[in-house]
Amino acid sequence: MKLDEKMELPVIVVASGVLLPGASLKIPIKSKLNIRTIETHLARGAQSNHYVVIAYKVSTDKIYEIGTIAYIDKLFGMTFNSTTSYSLDVVGLYRANIEKLSIPTCLVTKIEDGKEEASFDHKTIESLISGSKILAQNSNSTNFSQEIHDLIDEHEYGKLADLCVSQMKNLGFMQVLEFLGTRDVEKRIEMCEKWMNSESNTLRLKMPNSLIPVGQKAQNPAAQKINKRKIPNAKNQVEQLEEKLNKIEFSEDVSDRVFSELHRLKSMNSQQSEYNILMNWLELVASLPWNTSTVDDIEIGKARNILADSHEAMDDVKQRVLEHLAVCKMNQSVKGMILCFTGPPGIGKTSIAKAIAESMGRKFQRISLGGIRDESDIRGHRRTYVAAMPGRIIEALKHCKTNNPVFLLDEVDKLYSGNQGSPSAALLELLDPEQNSTFHDHYLNIPFDVSKIMFIATANDIDRLEPALRDRLEIIEMSGYSLKEKVKICENHLLSRQLTKHCISPDYVNLDRKAITAMIEEYTMEAGVRQLERQVGAICRHVALRLAEALNSDPGSDVLPDMELPIRISEEDIHRILKIKHMKRVKIVEKMRPLPPGVCFGLSVTTNGGRVMPIEASKSKGTGKIVTTGHLGKVLNESILVAKGWLGANAERFGLKTLEENDIHVHLPAGSINKDGPSAGTGLACALVSLAMGVPLRSDAAVTGEISLTGHVLPIGGVKEKVLAAQREGLRRVVLPRSNEEDYLKIDEDIRQEMDIVLADTVEEVIDAMMEKSGVMAKL
Repeated sequence: MKLDEKMELPVIVVASGVLLPGASLKIPIKSKLNIRTIETHLARGAQSNHYVVIAYKVSTDKIYEIGTIAYIDKLFGMTFNSTTSYSLDVVGLYRANIEKLSIPTCLVTKIEDGKEEASFDHKTIESLISGSKILAQNSNSTNFSQEIHDLIDEHEYGKLADLCVSQMKNLGFMQVLEFLGTRDVEKRIEMCEKWMNSESNTLRLKMPNSLIPVGQKAQNPAAQKINKRKIPNAKNQVEQLEEKLNKIEFSEDVSDRVFSELHRLKSMNSQQSEYNILMNWLELVASLPWNTSTVDDIEIGKARNILADSHEAMDDVKQRVLEHLAVCKMNQSVKGMILCFTGPPGIGKTSIAKAIAESMGRKFQRISLGGIRDESDIRGHRRTYVAAMPGRIIEALKHCKTNNPVFLLDEVDKLYSGNQGSPSAALLELLDPEQNSTFHDHYLNIPFDVSKIMFIATANDIDRLEPALRDRLEIIEMSGYSLKEKVKICENHLLSRQLTKHCISPDYVNLDRKAITAMIEEYTMEAGVRQLERQVGAICRHVALRLAEALNSDPGSDVLPDMELPIRISEEDIHRILKIKHMKRVKIVEKMRPLPPGVCFGLSVTTNGGRVMPIEASKSKGTGKIVTTGHLGKVLNESILVAKGWLGANAERFGLKTLEENDIHVHLPAGSINKDGPSAGTGLACALVSLAMGVPLRSDAAVTGEISLTGHVLPIGGVKEKVLAAQREGLRRVVLPRSNEEDYLKIDEDIRQEMDIVLADTVEEVIDAMMEKSGVMAKL
């Protein structure tokens, strides 16, 4: 078979041992995938060629991008107890770039060496040749010595480097893989020459003086001195590690395990493959903060000032945090308290966690959990795996160098269960105060006390948490900001932060309050302030451009000619700088006015905050069939049936027309968004009553609440977010269940005064509040 530049060949995946071009390797076939490759493409006369690709596994789910195209020298097969085992003898031919891996075959591109001899460094080549001759003289293989001399005679220095590295016994798996993956021939020669210096120095000590090549004898004493210096250094590394471990106060069980492993390390040869693994493990143990803690400096007054300076509004959240800190101060412990801030993006969940760490005088460490599917990301890998490493918790403790930091577990609702276990379940031990004093990381494999750590979690959607994990968290809900709160945040925090980021003096810019209001109402629609900060950044970039143009070629000047300072940014300037009014295009409330019969404004809550949800109903002659569109969920469809059932049962009592002789079509716009939940029940009832009566509902009012078949209005969640959404859209009346009166009273006083909030117990009261003219139901 001819080897082309790009070809598809059978693949054998190995996790140890690297086959370099020109070298040979014996591979025992043990894994099911490799056995399938052998039996499908190579065994029992099935082979159509004598070539195979050797691929290298660097972790449980990652294959190294460079493999080796090899010639199959021999294939052995042996059957014992109905089980067939194989062994493969292969000879490396070329490096290959693995384009597509589809076991049992893969698509590869052959890599050719194209370096000219004249471009090589002369001294490096001489050192390579002398080192290779020493390797040849110490080799027991006549063929190896002959190959070395042939490659020297043919000036094939790249192949010579490959052959020499294949014979070095003191190189690790990842080192040889790095050498295999280096495409530049000159760099490979330099790597080989560097490794060969230490290899050849060791060999010279073992060689009789008569065998040392001429020209190398004079250098041999110096090499021996270097070697003598290296040997004590290797011992010093273990001694320094032992000294570090002796300073740590371990528990009795942990101490026995650690010093047992240290004793085993001392008895090992540094050439052994397990030596580096054990050394890395002991270094991790020595670097962990077993006894190192920071002293808590909790002053409630100081903490109150820090929270007030860093965050506007959120008085309930600040009060709860201060209570939490007060308990920590009294108990001198944080055990048993796991806070979880939940709310829409951009409202300050992460920043308030930082403020807590600052107020306690503790180190802060953020651990992002979004998108994790592998349990080993939390608990680590076992040491038996290639490239094993500790989990994120132990790794974070190693970096912060204290055993009582504040850990922020960010986005805990974005954890997913995959084939590698459930990360959410791995957090259960970590967050349980009864278990986390002996937290067990798979890599560390000895218990570590994490009970002194203060854990704070954040989530956007608390309903996505597993029940067992949610039970361990103390949920603190953080609502979105009102218009006035956003204006204050922009003036006191966002503007100064963006001016600093863009290196603009605060004295150079005057952002009008009306301009801020325009940015909020016309360019953002969010519960938090993240998008608002981006718009402020756009204003700062505009100012920076004007200042740069005024400075011309003298950026260090203190005087700005031909410019009046400060630069005033008005509402008109906002429209000119930010161009399209994004939110004006999507304000569906304005587009739908005036409302026809059968249309109502409902309210819903998403992970991005509250939003106004129009509900449309129309009728046509038919048999009473209901058609729904808008990507509605099961609960929402059932709410439509409940609303229609209530209307049919009470139509005669209120003198309403029934809809039994009409087909009803219910639609909720924004059809690409999933919609579900019971809180649209009152809105659906209002829309159907309006449709039956032919009377429109108020166009400045929105409603939310679950209904029962007997006409009772039941409580719902997200009251503040829904009221704020109605306020943002310009609605002035909101009808809420009376059962949510306590949630209503928690809303800021200025919002309650601005909005007309109506509390209702029954569907009749809701419809009366939503009709265009007051008291419609009473007049029927």
